[in-house]
Amino acid sequence: MQIIQAVSVLLLGCVKFFLAIPLAAQYDFTFWETFLLSCLGGIVGIIVFAKFRKAVLKLYYRIYPFNYNVKNKGLRRTIALKTARKYGLFGIAFLTPVFLSIPIGTFIALHFFPNKKKTLPILFASVLGWSFLLTLIWI
Repeated sequence: MQIIQAVSVLLLGCVKFFLAIPLAAQYDFTFWETFLLSCLGGIVGIIVFAKFRKAVLKLYYRIYPFNYNVKNKGLRRTIALKTARKYGLFGIAFLTPVFLSIPIGTFIALHFFPNKKKTLPILFASVLGWSFLLTLIWI
């Protein structure tokens, strides 16, 4: 296992989790290497984006000020609201690694469920489950 390839899989797992496993398969990593790197990447991504969420949002709203007079009904926002209302934290956690991406899913989960001691372990479990399932499929 080459260090640069492993780091690239790990970093890709931090932001675009779904793409990290096919990249690891392309590098001919073993099942356990792929599973470990994708899990580690997803978990590190969740921790980083949870830690710096407020700073990132503050910077984002400074660049793109939110106009409260305009109704913001984007597709992702609608999906997040419906999922949070209907399925709660487990629904958001299920969708995060594959469909929403780690940064967006972490932001949404912590927006609706701000208790990090409860929210982060559920997000971690989702990453572990998806990593195992996708690694089985790809490797």
